[in-house]
Amino acid sequence: MRFRDVIPQTPPSLQLARPEEPDMSGNGLPVPAQRTPDTVSARIGSGLRRLFRTPRNIFGLSRQYISTALPPYDPEEQVSLQDLSDVPVCADPTEADELYYPFPNRSAFLLAEWHWNGGEQKSRTSFRNLTDIISNPEFLTTDIRDVNWDRINEELGTEGDDMEWLDEDAGWIHTPVTLSVPYQSRRGVPSRPGADPRNYTVNDFRHRSLVSIIKEKISGLKDGHQFHFDPYEQHWQRSDDADPVRTQGELYTSPVFLTAHQELQDSPGEPGCDLPRVVVALMFWSDATQLASFGNAKLWPLYTFFGNESKYRRCKPTCHLCEHVAYFQAVSWTTYLPAQSAN
Repeated sequence: MRFRDVIPQTPPSLQLARPEEPDMSGNGLPVPAQRTPDTVSARIGSGLRRLFRTPRNIFGLSRQYISTALPPYDPEEQVSLQDLSDVPVCADPTEADELYYPFPNRSAFLLAEWHWNGGEQKSRTSFRNLTDIISNPEFLTTDIRDVNWDRINEELGTEGDDMEWLDEDAGWIHTPVTLSVPYQSRRGVPSRPGADPRNYTVNDFRHRSLVSIIKEKISGLKDGHQFHFDPYEQHWQRSDDADPVRTQGELYTSPVFLTAHQELQDSPGEPGCDLPRVVVALMFWSDATQLASFGNAKLWPLYTFFGNESKYRRCKPTCHLCEHVAYFQAVSWTTYLPAQSAN
């Protein structure tokens, strides 16, 4: 039993969910048993939320929705292992060759990787690596016989010249931003006249509109998407007699997300609009990116992920779920400090 590897299983289908007592309190709490049927019927006609539970899967996990009706679409219904893993599963050799673009095949890619990443001065270790490559049964000399290496090297060298963040049509905006930066004299040195907060202006701050990013994301969703518009609680229950335990794992199952969703449903809607209202969660992250192997040239990009996507998909690079939002610039202290204190 300890060597058994249980494959992950998605929650049961929403079609198997059973409704509980309607929500009469308006705050997502179960309905007291003493409510009369007439009052319940009146509230159902005005958009009453109900509680729906799915059966437990083999791991004892179930979902609980509080809504007027079950979601019309379950993003987790058709999830497979390939959706959560980057391990390639290619039965067609032509599909496998596309993984090594711009190289035409795996043999060409391995040989070029040895050439460029092995250093200019080859060592004994590098020589052994080369012999390992060419002696591998999967390495075919016919695959590298007619490779146009000059064209590939030129394509690799120009890769990124048409970067999206430099393209105005891709939604990037150049805006000057002025920051008020506080200044304090050095310790032990009395303040001089003019030692006040100074303005620092970023003349070319590159950024994108968050609204345009959200519109692009929502409008680009296709059939079978895995974007969660309807949050839910996830519970674990060991057995039928045990009490369910609330589990945390995704942003769209968190109490904060559920509270924001319920507050949005309870708020007044737009006049004349009957479209569903949903919460879109943005998760920001930033870190410096070194641009060269030598020197200090770097960028400081700002990224965002959508919390409506599963954490497993956000951690899968080939899903391309990361969005660039802005590029920060490093502050130059000598730009705004008083001239007499520059020394």
